[in-house]
Amino acid sequence: MLIGGKGTRLRPLTYTVPKAMVTLRNRPFIEYLVDSLRVAGLDGAVLSMGYLPDPIQEHFAEQDLGEFTLEYVVESSPLGTAGGIKNAQEHLGGEGPFVATNGDILTGLDLAKVIEAHEGSGALATITLTHVEDPTAYGLVEVDHRLWVKRFVEKPGSDEVGTSLVNAGIYMFEREVLEMIPKGREVSTEREVFPELQAAGRLRAYISSAYWRDIGTPRSYLTASHDIFSGAIGRGEGFSYVSVDRSAKVSKDVALLPPVCVAKACEVQAGATIGSRTSLGKGCLIEKGAMVEGSILFEGVRVGEGAVIRNAIVGPGATVGKGSIVRGLSVLGARCVVEEGNVLDQGARVNPGVRLPKGVLSF
Repeated sequence: MLIGGKGTRLRPLTYTVPKAMVTLRNRPFIEYLVDSLRVAGLDGAVLSMGYLPDPIQEHFAEQDLGEFTLEYVVESSPLGTAGGIKNAQEHLGGEGPFVATNGDILTGLDLAKVIEAHEGSGALATITLTHVEDPTAYGLVEVDHRLWVKRFVEKPGSDEVGTSLVNAGIYMFEREVLEMIPKGREVSTEREVFPELQAAGRLRAYISSAYWRDIGTPRSYLTASHDIFSGAIGRGEGFSYVSVDRSAKVSKDVALLPPVCVAKACEVQAGATIGSRTSLGKGCLIEKGAMVEGSILFEGVRVGEGAVIRNAIVGPGATVGKGSIVRGLSVLGARCVVEEGNVLDQGARVNPGVRLPKGVLSF
């Protein structure tokens, strides 16, 4: 599992939170990835990490995964997608093909079917593909009638689009592929390994119509969160449209508009509204008359009296002051303070620890 990236498109959140640990309905994203591997019947995974590895290891040290094992490999310098796989080679026990997956993809793909399709196909690698509405934002993959990959088209113009199939970021590799990857330097699976396999006629595709989303931008991350709340994916045992931890203190006249998820030790005061598709992380404080809607609040966030947060992402320990408004895909970094009377809109971003004085910003 490749989770070494810095998550630059989600900054300032990812200055302090590794992308794999951003939350969806108050669960770290990486738990959804691990669940998909366990459901497929795999015995374990190797996490190829680079940026902020400690929070990930600390999280799983407290989790009971049964017989499913996790091993960790930390890059001393960025190695790229193929280089990260090569770096984990000595930890890939056993024989036969193995699964590799990018660490920023939320999907309902049945991985067991990908494994089955790869076995006996004669391919050295199988790349999963998915259809997207706007293929110009991605590299396209053209296949023939037998699903052998014919060509890659990198971010084409609208007049070059001949398919809507894009790389879904989940692969099956035979062990021989490892010998094609140079050791100790940055190597790209997409730009170096796959073209070589395609040219040799050994790269096959698996096309999936399952749910798929790259969570790497604020818009796509929030959309993924909303989809989780709707039950489109991850609707396992115990799923509830209104989830409020027993230790949370929620005043009787608070409006909880489902689906919502309120973690332990939260406090929601009188007259507040927790709107649809909102998650409140551990220990959040929502003061009187405040409204939080369609947003992700990490642990320890404080929302002042009468403040409004709508379709935004608020990092750990941040404060939104009395009467302030944060909306429109704005992202607040850890422990920042937006003092009383500010209006943040149109994708505003506030870095960790920054304090915005009272009523100075409106955009």
